[in-house]
Amino acid sequence: MDITQLQYFKIIAETGSLTKAAGILHISQPAMSAMLKKFEQELEVELFDRSPNRICLNKTGEIALVHVNNILQDVEQMKSDLLSTTQKNITISAAFCDPGVRWFCVPRFSVAYPGIKIKDELYEDEDITGLLAERVYDLAVTPWKIQAKGIQSLPFLKDRVFLSVPDGNSLAGCKSISLKDIPAQTLLYPQIGGHFLAQIEKIIIENNLPVTIIKNEYNITQYLIRTTNFLATISTLSMELRNDGTHRKLVPMDDPELNIIYYISFFKSNRNKIENFLMWAEECKNSFKEL
Repeated sequence: MDITQLQYFKIIAETGSLTKAAGILHISQPAMSAMLKKFEQELEVELFDRSPNRICLNKTGEIALVHVNNILQDVEQMKSDLLSTTQKNITISAAFCDPGVRWFCVPRFSVAYPGIKIKDELYEDEDITGLLAERVYDLAVTPWKIQAKGIQSLPFLKDRVFLSVPDGNSLAGCKSISLKDIPAQTLLYPQIGGHFLAQIEKIIIENNLPVTIIKNEYNITQYLIRTTNFLATISTLSMELRNDGTHRKLVPMDDPELNIIYYISFFKSNRNKIENFLMWAEECKNSFKEL
């Protein structure tokens, strides 16, 4: 006895006709009759009262149908439970080099693949190649292509830093600007770390620039940006999370270090596990070509 026999029996009982049941299941009537005969032999009972043009469940058949319906419902519930458990056990561990791209990716991927949990973290100075090799992370979104044996780096999204300049500041009229051309001023930055902050600090230190970075918690920085005339920065991928108010202009920054292409880096042997993320990333890249 197998599940197919139970399903066929159920359809025969519901239609009251071998011919109709055979048509629904796209098999021949002789094959359907043979299946039913074998099913009754295995149960050692007759399940139907037969007439020339119709068969009807007898008392034994009615009892059998109750059990068959319960069994089939249990089978479907088992499939659902197993699928749910499998999906819950799928977790992708991802490292992001900057908060902007992290905030951009994680919610979008979670909406596209709600059955896959993504464990996301920000990395800064760690040896990301080693962490990928040790399977600490399944993938990493990096600011450059990793050149290492066994690792594949696929181009993902472009990102660029803009200077958030209050109206009335002499820099508001610039079409673009370099960090090196900013006169002595205060630059607000949320205390969240990441690739772009590291690059800005590096440029300031190496060129002895008169720009002072003031770091605060994210919410405090947001408030200061909306209520003061200090400079700030924002990247393309983080714009939807920021509200700088209506009194500011966003000026593109020319520094090469602040204009990058992110890469999705992973060990080739781990590709199967992150295939859904890669498919999503390709769709995302095509949808946001303007970024």
